[in-house]
Parts: sequence; structure tokens; C-alpha cells
Amino acid sequence: MAEDIDADQLAIAHRQSGMMLIFTLVLIGFLGFVAIGAFGGGTIVLAVVFPIPTVFLIFIVRGYFNRESWALPWVSTVWMVSIGLCFLMSLWEFSVATGGSSGAWGYVQGFLLLYLCWSMMQRLRMVRHPLFQAWYDGGSMALNQDIALMPDEVLASCPHCQSLLAIQPLTMKNDEKCPTCNMPLVSQESIERYGEEE
Repeated sequence: MAEDIDADQLAIAHRQSGMMLIFTLVLIGFLGFVAIGAFGGGTIVLAVVFPIPTVFLIFIVRGYFNRESWALPWVSTVWMVSIGLCFLMSLWEFSVATGGSSGAWGYVQGFLLLYLCWSMMQRLRMVRHPLFQAWYDGGSMALNQDIALMPDEVLASCPHCQSLLAIQPLTMKNDEKCPTCNMPLVSQESIERYGEEE
């Protein structure tokens, strides 16, 4: 039953990440189209530059939605390139706004692009998570049994960054933090609930 719930949640996350990928690629394409037009790019240049990557990206996104195994590494690469492009576009917006060409709107666009970068980083972490990859490939939702654990350790994911960790639940303290994101591994709600039960 828990495995079905996890599979449903991963299916929703997969669909949402796919839609966000489409939105991001359309946005980058639009901003690139505007930038090329602003620098004097003619219709012939746009007709040559945009169709080839567009067809390639449609092929990748379609494979991702169909959960084809070859598409996942490509999607991860597209996410990284998109994050880099959005970051560069945000720097461009800030520089244009600082120069006085676009006014306050340039700062707003720059901050929105930075927020998009952050949001894409969260999706990229999800796509790279071993549990998501196992679900995507149609494998078992059970975590890999080949991982060497100490007798009192279990595998768990950080509630904040989803990093896979080996923890000792019986000796865990309430102030322990994730080594990846430095956020608490035990929520205050769990501490209070456990205190009530004792």
C-alpha cells in the first residue's frame, strides 16, 4: 500500500517536472528569440537557428513523458543547461536595469529568473534521486539492498533535500543535521509527538 502511495506521488512529481520543463524551454526560447531580434537577427537566422534544437528538445521531452530510459540523462542535462541559461539571462537583466535601459522591470525579471533557477535546481535534485530513478525505470520501489549498512543503520532520505542517508534511528538526537543541506533531520513535530508518547 505504501509503495502504491509513493508511486502515485512520484507520478505526480514526474508530470509536474515535465510541465515545468516545457514551460522553461518555451520561456528560454522566447527570451532567446527576443534577444536575437534585438541584436538585429533577421527572420532567416531565426528560421535556421530555432527549428533544429526545437525538434531535438521535443523528442527528449516526449521521451521523458513516456518514461523511456534513454531520456532521463538527457533531461538532467537539459535541466543543467537551462539553469545556466536562466542564470546568465538574470545577470543580463540586472545589467540592463543597472544601465537604466529597462528600469525597475529589469530587476523584477532578473529576480524572477533567479527564482526559476532555484526552482529548477529542486526539480533536478528530484530527477537525480535514486528513488525517482528506480520508479522511472519501472524497477522496484524498494531501496537498493546491496548498500552495506551497519547492523543498527537504516536508509532514509532527508526531509528537506532528499539526500539518501544511512542513519541510526535508535541513537539519533533531535539536533542532528543533514550533511548535505545542514537542515534538521528530525522535525519539531516528531520530537513533540515522541515526547508525548513517553
